[in-house]
Amino acid sequence: MGDPAGIGGEIILKSLPDLCRKSIPVIIGDLAVLAAYSSRMDSPAPFRKFGRGRPGEAEFIDMGLVSGVDFGVVDGRYGEAAYRYITEALKYIYVGDVAALVTCPINKLSVHKAGIPFTGHTELLAHYGGVADYIMMMANRDMRVSLVTIHIPLRDVPDSVSCEKVLKTIVITHRSLKDLFAIKDPRIKISGLNPHAGEGGIMGNEERLIEEAITVARSLGINAEGPFPADTLFHRRDCDGFIAMYHDQGLIPIKTVDFGRTVNITLGLPFIRTSPGHGTGFDIAGKGVADPTGLIEAYRVAEEMASRLE
Repeated sequence: MGDPAGIGGEIILKSLPDLCRKSIPVIIGDLAVLAAYSSRMDSPAPFRKFGRGRPGEAEFIDMGLVSGVDFGVVDGRYGEAAYRYITEALKYIYVGDVAALVTCPINKLSVHKAGIPFTGHTELLAHYGGVADYIMMMANRDMRVSLVTIHIPLRDVPDSVSCEKVLKTIVITHRSLKDLFAIKDPRIKISGLNPHAGEGGIMGNEERLIEEAITVARSLGINAEGPFPADTLFHRRDCDGFIAMYHDQGLIPIKTVDFGRTVNITLGLPFIRTSPGHGTGFDIAGKGVADPTGLIEAYRVAEEMASRLE
């Protein structure tokens, strides 16, 4: 359900007709939060207990952590609840009761106030997934972008762009495009870090490390190209996946193309995980105006991925 004070509860309720079409969604959170939204939206939530749902219905696991909620508020209690929803969901993933994990947005500051040492979903899930090599990909129906660095200050990005990290991102992206997206021979295009991709070293030499990673990737049979100047790379969407060096370099173009249907996918985990590409929406939480498109798309992508792994 994500942060109780955010729009997670609202977009879940609005999404139910779409989520229940092909599979049975199992929602983990606090029923009291959904009840508050349901009363405002005048749409009662028709939930079954876990294991009792039938096609066309949704199941709910009530954690009983939040009895009432102040929408749009940063609070350690809500951060703790959001964290507990996720760890509870992982139990069902690991025993095989569910096929994929779809997460509604959490608030990083609320999680921090709860004393939980993770900067976001991606890092938390990688920890409990027992993996060190994981990648954030943002995807919509027009393009897919993987990131070499994720949630770090911009000033730290150049020192974090290494041949090893770039190569790891290329390899995991290549494998995931084949396994999860059913693309037989993925074509991947990689951005440079500096303006004009360094202009031959005049504007920076990090591209030398990127070039080394691309050369190794090609020796492994991966169709990888670059590094290209980032300001022109995304103009032509003539490949199966892009790789950007840092957060905003890759996320600005993909969210500009189709913000509503951009999905966050964590690659490299031992399970499928997707999420809407937007945040908690604290400014509109509790007002009944949130758009459920992102959650519907995240759920659809998770369903498709799970079907390919059956």
